[in-house]
Amino acid sequence: MEEQNTNKRPDEGAATPSQIPPAPAPEPAYMPPPPMPSYAAMAPQTNAWAIVSLVSSILSWVGLFGLGGIVGVIAGVIARNQIRENPATQTGDGIALAGIILGAVNIALTCIGLLCVMAIFFGAFTVPFWGSR
Repeated sequence: MEEQNTNKRPDEGAATPSQIPPAPAPEPAYMPPPPMPSYAAMAPQTNAWAIVSLVSSILSWVGLFGLGGIVGVIAGVIARNQIRENPATQTGDGIALAGIILGAVNIALTCIGLLCVMAIFFGAFTVPFWGSR
């Protein structure tokens, strides 16, 4: 059996820097295309206050006399301010305007109606006898 040379230096037999082949150039990283934006993200949405304004103003004509009109006018003004601040992301200016107009007309007619009812009611008690002279 042959004896192995145990007196070798640890760096003997190792490759020298000039013998190491150069590393291959790194391949460019794959960059996937950017995702397409969805239509829902780009489309402006109708302002919720505008919808509240129109619905409450319509309800003021059905049975919430006066109160629905007040809510409609206030919500419509809030909606129009928010839409003017963010015109790219919110729509519904016409809906808010319709709510304001319907609410304001309802408030005005409710006030006139209340004044007429009060005039008739209180007027009936100011004249002691209607038909007698």
